[in-house]
Amino acid sequence: MVLEQFIHCGTLMHGHACPPLVLGLRAGMVAMRQLAVGRALDRELFAFVELGSDHYAQGFADGVQFVTGCTFGKDLIVRIPHGKASLRLVDQEKGRAIRVALRPEAIEGVEQSNWFRTCSSTGRFASETDRAANPLIAEIVAVPEETLFAVGPVFPLRIEHPDPTFESIRCDGCGESVLTTYVRKVDGRHLCVACEERQRVKTR
Repeated sequence: MVLEQFIHCGTLMHGHACPPLVLGLRAGMVAMRQLAVGRALDRELFAFVELGSDHYAQGFADGVQFVTGCTFGKDLIVRIPHGKASLRLVDQEKGRAIRVALRPEAIEGVEQSNWFRTCSSTGRFASETDRAANPLIAEIVAVPEETLFAVGPVFPLRIEHPDPTFESIRCDGCGESVLTTYVRKVDGRHLCVACEERQRVKTR
């Protein structure tokens, strides 16, 4: 897919037009090209995004997920709460990584935009902000990537993943299915984490 297609599909996933989403898409593209890798179909990649849960640019993380394939569902993305719209992308197969960070001038451009002023004054990012988002999105698409991003050197890194578990049993407490690695044996009963915690509270 080309960038415009990623923007269209990414907006459907994210829920609204979002300049940080486009920045995340472009940052992911830069990182993948520098590492000479494609999207993660399985666990070929791993992503760290450096924004916390209070950052206004949450769409950046969704852009990274969508373009790299490093999704929450595949357990391939983690937040590092540093307050930065930046990405570290890991090539798991070769054990190397790269960091792509938004330049301060790019951040200043976003924060001086009508979209940013609208969002910061209303505390909302959808509906009424969509019209303000579109000119900024067009600008972000047109700007050369070297104007937007600082790209660090490739460095060694690999992320360890536990092997997937394929065995489940029923919890003797709630009757729900639970992976065996999460079962706790209490007084001869097989309990899920929640039921084991409830049992522990009762016996205090």
